[in-house]
Amino acid sequence: MSQVSYDKFPLRYLIYFLIIAFIISIAGYLFYLQRKMELEENLSRHILAIKEIKLEQIEREQLQRKNVLESFLNLPEVNQNLVNILTTGNTFRYEKNINQLANDLINNVGFSSINIFNKKAELFYSSDEAYNIRQNFLQQELAVILEKDSTSTSNMYVSDNRYLMQAIASPIRFKGEVKGYIWAEFSFFEFLHPIMFYSRQEPGDVEFILFKVDSDIAFLLKDFSEDIRSALLTLPLNADDKETLRSVLGEKDLIKGLNFRGTKNFVSVKTIAGTDWTLITKIDEQKIVSSLENTAYAIFSIVILLIILSASITYAIWKRSRLHFLSKTFRLQKEKDAISQRYTSLTKYANDMILSVDRSGKILETNQKTTDTYGYTREELLSMNLLDLSVNPSSDSKLIFSSINTDAGILFETNHKRKDGSVVPVEISSKLIRQDDEEILLSIIRDNTERRKLQTELILAKDRAEQNDRLKTIILANMSHELNTPMSGIIGFSEILMIELENSNHNELAKMIHKSSTRLNDTLTSILDLSKLEAERFSLKFDNINLTAILRESVESFIEPAQQKNIDIKTVISKEEIIIKAETNILMKILKNVLGNAIKYIQHGWIIVSADIQNGKAIIKVEDTGIGIPQTDLEKIFEPFRQVSEGSTRIYEGTGLGLTITKKFVELLNGEIKIDSRENEGTTVSLFFPLA
Repeated sequence: MSQVSYDKFPLRYLIYFLIIAFIISIAGYLFYLQRKMELEENLSRHILAIKEIKLEQIEREQLQRKNVLESFLNLPEVNQNLVNILTTGNTFRYEKNINQLANDLINNVGFSSINIFNKKAELFYSSDEAYNIRQNFLQQELAVILEKDSTSTSNMYVSDNRYLMQAIASPIRFKGEVKGYIWAEFSFFEFLHPIMFYSRQEPGDVEFILFKVDSDIAFLLKDFSEDIRSALLTLPLNADDKETLRSVLGEKDLIKGLNFRGTKNFVSVKTIAGTDWTLITKIDEQKIVSSLENTAYAIFSIVILLIILSASITYAIWKRSRLHFLSKTFRLQKEKDAISQRYTSLTKYANDMILSVDRSGKILETNQKTTDTYGYTREELLSMNLLDLSVNPSSDSKLIFSSINTDAGILFETNHKRKDGSVVPVEISSKLIRQDDEEILLSIIRDNTERRKLQTELILAKDRAEQNDRLKTIILANMSHELNTPMSGIIGFSEILMIELENSNHNELAKMIHKSSTRLNDTLTSILDLSKLEAERFSLKFDNINLTAILRESVESFIEPAQQKNIDIKTVISKEEIIIKAETNILMKILKNVLGNAIKYIQHGWIIVSADIQNGKAIIKVEDTGIGIPQTDLEKIFEPFRQVSEGSTRIYEGTGLGLTITKKFVELLNGEIKIDSRENEGTTVSLFFPLA
């Protein structure tokens, strides 16, 4: 693994920053070119669209003015007044009417002046008091237009070197014959003004040039205001200028990079309809992209500054990290030394043998306990193999080295031999670990001499206890059997005495003998049953039994004892046939113990015995209103010879074997017993048996 030097600043960081700066520069330049192309395209599309729309609008408005003027002349009153002037030559007589006519056209239609000519192009009337019409327009051109029989639009012309004018000439007819012409002038600036207004909102410095072929001058429309008279500037043209402007005539698309008077320009050309004039839109290319270039330079400068700032911050962080690394390294080394010292102390004074072994089994390291146990010196152990200590190396090698393929390691017992040849039982725990990029087998060996000795003693003690338990069971079984025979005689003779003795005192004594012997016999029977259960000497014969019939029979046997204690005993059976697989005698004993306990521990109240089928099992419930059992004592009632009230002062008689034997009997029949009880409220015993 390569080690990073923290003494010198990594040069690769500087290279990274230079690469990033280069990539950003290339990306910025490409973005600048793309943005420039988009700007040019948007400018071209927008200006061309505006010019197309506005110049088409000029054509429509010219046509509209023609139609308005023709319609006006066709009015009978207007036509009559004009014909009277032309035929009589008396303008003074009809001056008022003609002035009214001229004012209507000027104010309502937007003409700047109204002039009336006869067929010889002689001026009869003009709304312009200066009569500049002769000076503004060549006589020859005027004559050509006035010779036409239809309404037509004149070419554009310049008035007083300030006004850009155009006129509509319309014939004045009387009875189908042309008597003269009306000449209506209007300013062409009102058409050009919207184009210049919208275009000045585009980026760059937009200039408009009106150019006429073969003319030595052009007119520059620039820095215009609402006062259109100040917008027309004369632009003298030299030979190169005229050649440059003529070269773009007829171009429909935006021309890029046109060199005009030493600057590169974007140029758009459009011929004005009905005239021999051309409108040229010129924008200085450098002015368009200068703002974009300034923005690009500003962004590039900011990026470079950010890179320099990032490099400075990186260097500062590196310096801080270096100091932190050195302090952390010193602290870690100190901690490592402390851990190493603790590890040495731990292994040195451990009570178990600890060995480090390589994959071949050679001992690499050991602790003091190992030398003390085996009797070898440390040097002797480091020259040995772990299997040299084993009594049976072949079997131990398979176990020890199987831990290499087991993440959890392995734990096993074997025998080792000391240097003096004595054998010591040991327990070995081995696990493969990684230490300093090397895999080693860590083995912890524990001397099992004392544990083996203790284990042997425990086995002997267990055998003696089991033997004593078996002997106890045999003695209890024999005693119960031997005592049961004479007890049967005592019970039988006491019953005869109870029948034959007429003396009441003697008869009472016979009853006491019978009661005591019966109680003793029940105790002996319970002890005998318990001994059989513990000795597993019960031989069961399972039959299909009607649980309902057995339950009724058992309840009948306890009606008299219940009545003696004024206990109301009820039976609730859902089905007349509930068939289970069981042993009749065992089942009778179970019911006898449960019902006997219910009657024993109840002072007054009732007992309800029910039978039903639930979830595929037969269930018997015995509910009573007896003394109940505290929750803390529910578990111990199943232990042999235990009762809730114990000792010589206990209230109720009994050996404490009833429920113990009952639980074992229920389990013999593959059943289950549950007890739910509340102190001073009552107890419910539930018995569950599988159906046949």
